[in-house]
Amino acid sequence: MKPATGTLTLIVIALVSGCYTYRPLPNTEPETGTRVSAELTNEGARELSGTIGPGIEHVEGEVLSVDSTTIELSVRQVQAALGWQTDWSGERVAIPRTAVAGLQQRRLSVGGTGFMGGVVIGGVYAVYRLLGGASIFEGGGRSGSGQSQ
Repeated sequence: MKPATGTLTLIVIALVSGCYTYRPLPNTEPETGTRVSAELTNEGARELSGTIGPGIEHVEGEVLSVDSTTIELSVRQVQAALGWQTDWSGERVAIPRTAVAGLQQRRLSVGGTGFMGGVVIGGVYAVYRLLGGASIFEGGGRSGSGQSQ
């Protein structure tokens, strides 16, 4: 592995291992394309049970449109009050504003990403060194005497 290729690989690994958190929206209105988590009211969860399933507490997805009465999401995941989560494939769901107790925006966590990137890079480097470093790419690895039996 060339040094430049190895460095690039480690940078890609660090970026892929990004961590995200949910924080309050910077504005009162979510912007189109923003990834949000909508916490549903108890009544809202009951009202939407036929669309998103029973007992759902949070609906996560990208905002498709917003008006005074509805927030339309491309749903990526729902979470039940009991804690289980179900992934979705971007189905469109219109959520009445009266059904929403609160909205939070998904944002990259710089500290969490840096920490996880460091852990991943450290692990990859440890395995690389454990397996013989650069010699594993030179065709021989560790063979001791270099003679075959």
